[in-house]
Amino acid sequence: MSKVKFIFCVHNHQPVGNFEWVFEKAYQVSYKPFMDVMLNHPKIKWCMHASGMIWEFCQKEHPEYIKNVKKLVASGNLEILSGGYYEPIISSVPDRDKNGQIQKLTQYVKDVFGCREAHGAWLAERVWEPSLAKPLCESGIKYTVLDDAHFAASGINTDDLKGYYVTEEQGCSLNVFPISQRLRYTIPFHDVNETIEYFKDLSRQNADKNSVVVMADDGEKFGMWPGTNKHVYENGWLERFLTALEENFDTVETATFSEVLKTEKPSGRVYLPCASYFEMSEWSLPAPAQEKFDNVLAKYGSDRDAKTFLHGGFWRNFLTKYEEANNMHKKMLRVSDKVGKYVLSKKPLAQKALDNLYAGQCNCAYWHGVFGGLYLPHLRKAVYASLLKAENLYNKSFLKRAGWLADDFSRAGKEDFLYESKHQNIYVNPQDGGSIFEWDIFKINHNFSDVLTRRYESYHKKLKDNINNAVVATDNEYEVQTIHNDAVKVKEFGLDKFLVYDNYRRTSLRDHFVGTDIKYEDFAFSRYCEMGDFTAGEYKVISRAANLELERNGKAYGKDISVKKNISAQHDGYEAAYEITNNSSESIEICFICEQVFAFSSKDGDDTANDKNVSGWKRYDDYYKAEVELKFSQDCDLFVYPLETVSASDSGYERTYQGTVAAPVARFHSTPGGTVKFSIKTSVNFKTII
Repeated sequence: MSKVKFIFCVHNHQPVGNFEWVFEKAYQVSYKPFMDVMLNHPKIKWCMHASGMIWEFCQKEHPEYIKNVKKLVASGNLEILSGGYYEPIISSVPDRDKNGQIQKLTQYVKDVFGCREAHGAWLAERVWEPSLAKPLCESGIKYTVLDDAHFAASGINTDDLKGYYVTEEQGCSLNVFPISQRLRYTIPFHDVNETIEYFKDLSRQNADKNSVVVMADDGEKFGMWPGTNKHVYENGWLERFLTALEENFDTVETATFSEVLKTEKPSGRVYLPCASYFEMSEWSLPAPAQEKFDNVLAKYGSDRDAKTFLHGGFWRNFLTKYEEANNMHKKMLRVSDKVGKYVLSKKPLAQKALDNLYAGQCNCAYWHGVFGGLYLPHLRKAVYASLLKAENLYNKSFLKRAGWLADDFSRAGKEDFLYESKHQNIYVNPQDGGSIFEWDIFKINHNFSDVLTRRYESYHKKLKDNINNAVVATDNEYEVQTIHNDAVKVKEFGLDKFLVYDNYRRTSLRDHFVGTDIKYEDFAFSRYCEMGDFTAGEYKVISRAANLELERNGKAYGKDISVKKNISAQHDGYEAAYEITNNSSESIEICFICEQVFAFSSKDGDDTANDKNVSGWKRYDDYYKAEVELKFSQDCDLFVYPLETVSASDSGYERTYQGTVAAPVARFHSTPGGTVKFSIKTSVNFKTII
């Protein structure tokens, strides 16, 4: 009877921008107790990957943890994997940054832990694209670890995956270990004996050859996920598991990836399609397609053979599903190009610029699944802050003159118009209402346009259908569960009232023509009727000299209307001057709303207002010590309300503040052929309010 070689690997990660208390909690309930138990079992070999943020946190706050890792590495019990230092989706960043991120983490583990080599790479979210083999190989990587779902998508029976495989790109070879989904779902949630019996079955089935099986998954499932700390440590699941492995040494022995590469031959050659773990293929689909996919899964998912050939989208689909994710991604690519130029110039702060760029590539804010991800403002804020810090360094050396330029920023085949200066960026999309989709202020490295649109998510149906049976989630959750369970838990009651969906992306200088009887609640909850086609209509660019001049001929109130919008950049802000011309033969009562939206650090009392006859509005952000001010060319009504979304998280459905909408409501009597004017000046002022 042959032996089973079991590779036990954990991956520890917290996003750039996550709260310090989250890092500390993860350490106390997961990373530290896991290490304490492993130290008591010197016969067990295992593997570990941690993102650079985790290593830096431990080095600063818990140096004893670093010492223990170094001790295990020296003894040969622990193998450390490399990967992208800041946990990027490695396929989504430029090749030069792939190499830079990997080299940074490889050098770190060599310097800090004394690793001779770090030839393995953990791929964030196990996102794979076939072209990755070449840049990984060129970065010194010899192997990576991917889900068995990747192999199933290639037509390989997952029951036959008992080793590792070789793939290549342009002749560059890379070894790939499949992760057992069965073990990923049973460890640590099922009884220890179930896993041991599985190993024994494998040993009997493959009597003439050693089987190699891998369980590689998030370290947070050992203590951080709901109920797992009590289950894994207080109730002793991990201790029992490791003891059982030791007691069944004649059947199963633990090994590291590098040991298997030295002692076992590859099982064959493989070419894997674009993929990640199965759940990612669901989450990356647009909501309507995801609902259809869920129906197909409900019908055929219990048929293992059928499910093998079922797969949804892949990670890059998030960049079409969420315009805000694409915005971040294309901003990252733009900044990467600038930093590349900065590094080639051998400026003294080149490494600082690179580190900021790399931090801005951390994957967590770029997508959304069972965790908050993109829906969490503090994660998006951290990405933009890192990218803007890098861009700021570039600007100080290379940006000589401010001005407007045309560029297909969003990579949609259409020109956007970008104003870039050493003080601010103003990005305008003429095709989407001539609106501002990014407003960066370099003094605080913040994008005030970084809000999230209220959109329908497929899981909203589940929330609506079960709203009367939902239970409030608490921090005192003792029932062990995976993050993929079907329970309907909410952070607060009444979330269904906030299931509001926008018909357009939330950006600034959105032009609305509405009924003269428009009500605050109707506008805030998208229950009104657009009386024009300007809100998301295409504007024509007339000029982009000192100012950006836009024009659209359209319809409002069933009449021919033209709107000219002149956007002029100020020192720290901008002014939009409107000319609205009635091209019809009849008089029109116009109710015009110029909507603006701002990403403040948190919600406060100034985010709700239904004012009459005001000449402006101010909102102070204590975190940034900055005040956004609007000035109107005439007194008008003003709608102000918080933009809030409802999203799924690992601990329940939650409401999240995304930003604040400020919408002046201007009314005009427009005669045939007549033109009315309105302007709004937007600025940010820095002050400390005591």
